[in-house]
Amino acid sequence: TGSMFQLQQNIIEQQSLLRIGIFLLLIVLLLFIERLWPRRSVPVASSKKHYQANIFLLIINIIALRICIPLAAFEVALFAREHGIGLFNMIDLPLWLNLALSIVLFDLLIYLQHVAFHYFKPLWKIHRVHHTDLQFDVTTGVRFHPIEIVLSMLYKILAVLVFGPAALAIILYEILLNAAALFTHSNIRLTGTLDTVLRKLLVTPDMHRVHHSVLQEETDSNYGNIFSFWDKVFHTYRAQPRQGHEQMQVGLQEYREDSRIDWLGLLKLPFRQA
Repeated sequence: TGSMFQLQQNIIEQQSLLRIGIFLLLIVLLLFIERLWPRRSVPVASSKKHYQANIFLLIINIIALRICIPLAAFEVALFAREHGIGLFNMIDLPLWLNLALSIVLFDLLIYLQHVAFHYFKPLWKIHRVHHTDLQFDVTTGVRFHPIEIVLSMLYKILAVLVFGPAALAIILYEILLNAAALFTHSNIRLTGTLDTVLRKLLVTPDMHRVHHSVLQEETDSNYGNIFSFWDKVFHTYRAQPRQGHEQMQVGLQEYREDSRIDWLGLLKLPFRQA
C-alpha cells in the first residue's frame, strides 16, 4: 500500500537519527536501571576506568566503520534491490515476509559468526577484547575491537548480496541487534518468572552472562544475540552458571588485572601472544 511504502521511505531517510536516538535512549535507561536494581554488586574502584575504556572503543569503532566501509549495509540492500541481486529479490517476496525472514535469518548468521569468533584462533584473538571485561554491564555491549566490527560489517554486506533482504529489514535488524547487545549485557535484576518467560524467545542478561564466565565450558555456550532458540537448536544452551550469578567470575582467566583494560591496551590485545 501507499502508506506502507511511505513509512518505509521515511524510516530509510531517517534511519541514522532513529538508530542513534534509540541507542542513546536505551543506554541511558539501562545504566539508570542498573544503579537501581543491580543483579550483581559492582566493584566501584574499577568502574570509571572500565566505562572510559568501553565508551572509547565505541567511538573508535564508529570512526573505523566510516573510514573502512563507506557504504552501510542498508545502502547495499538498496543497490541489490535495484539490480535484482540476492535470493529474496529474485522471488519478489511481500515486504512483511521479507522483513520476518530477514530478521530471523540474519540473527542466525550473526549467531554463526559469534561461534566462529570463538573457535578460530585468529578471530578469537580479536574477540577476546570483548571477554576481558571484568565487569558485566550495559557498556560491555559496546566493547569490541575495531577489526571485529569491520569484519562483522563485511560479513553482513556479503549476506545482503547473497540473500537480498529489504533495506528496511536491515535497518530494523541492526536496531534490534544494537538494542539486544545493550540489554543482554546489562547488570539489571529481572524476576525469575520474567527471565523464564522472556528467554523462551529472547536472550536475557542472565542467559548471556553465562557466556562471559571464566569457565571454558560456560564461555563456549549461549552465543545467541537476539533470539534464544539458536542455542537450543544447536545444543550450545546452558541455563545457569555452575557457581550462580552472584558468585561466578566474569572475564578471562588469563586477564584478571585492571591494568589491561585501558583503551590502548585493548587495541593492542589481539596482537599479543597470550
